[in-house]
Amino acid sequence: MKATMLILLSAAIATWAQGQDFVIQPVCTNATLEGTFGFTVTGTRPSAPGGPVESVVGVALTHFDGNGNLTQTDNIHGSITGVAAPDRQGTGTYSINGDCTGTMKLINSGAPPLTLRIVVVDNGNEVRAAVVDPTATVTPGTPAPQVMVTSNGRRVVTRSRITGVLFPYGQ
Repeated sequence: MKATMLILLSAAIATWAQGQDFVIQPVCTNATLEGTFGFTVTGTRPSAPGGPVESVVGVALTHFDGNGNLTQTDNIHGSITGVAAPDRQGTGTYSINGDCTGTMKLINSGAPPLTLRIVVVDNGNEVRAAVVDPTATVTPGTPAPQVMVTSNGRRVVTRSRITGVLFPYGQ
């Protein structure tokens, strides 16, 4: 009797579920992006105003406060310029839309401000970013080569040596 009831209940639920449209929409806010993230950075940029384009690679450690503010330490290497300023400090802001897209503004000493488009994925554990501004400063009368830099960041998690429980970095 129990098996028959279970089969009937399962069939009823399956029939009902087939007629339903289940759409799960992400709902993100600035609070979705809170904690410290480690980024890899790759791309191309002009080596100097009017100079040749160079490849760049680097890493960054960015802390998002959950309220739209960030601090960052990065180290970017250019194939022509080398390391301009090891471990440079930066600050900025970010804004996350309900669909988990957003923008990030980053200010590093000695560099033009950067505007990035970002997407928050994996329940707020990963951030993908692309620099959209600035375009390069060039010699007047020459076309502007684009800054083509992307980055991918993952939440930094540390394991407590005392309890073995995972805690987000900085908490």
